[in-house]
Amino acid sequence: MNDFFRGLGSVCLGTLAGAGLGAASFFAIEAVLPKQADAAPAHTVTKALKHEPKLSARQTILEANRHLIANGWRPAPEKTPTPEERRLSSVALESLSVCSSTGVGFCRFDYRRDLQRLSVLTVPSEPGRPSVGRVDRWW
Repeated sequence: MNDFFRGLGSVCLGTLAGAGLGAASFFAIEAVLPKQADAAPAHTVTKALKHEPKLSARQTILEANRHLIANGWRPAPEKTPTPEERRLSSVALESLSVCSSTGVGFCRFDYRRDLQRLSVLTVPSEPGRPSVGRVDRWW
């Protein structure tokens, strides 16, 4: 019987040690990872960043693209869009990465400037139909 309790004590101590390590890992990760406000999309943060692109919600992707190109951003799609995605976006921009054919119909356009990356998400200007997208958010 003593062996049983000794074994049980080892299991309990091992479990407590594991829980302590888990808690320590959690708090270490919590200290390193950015807070939710820091991880928010660029246009939702009140403090303007030094190199933040000057985009506006609801402007067309054509307007946003002109502005971005003029400010040193270059098309850098992470994926190659399908012909159907090109049709849904209604634009021939090199930056198009992907479009959703279901739901809202979001399209994502990707850019790069030096080591910075930027993704711009649009919604159709005419919901339910292929149409030039309007900027919804960016990060």
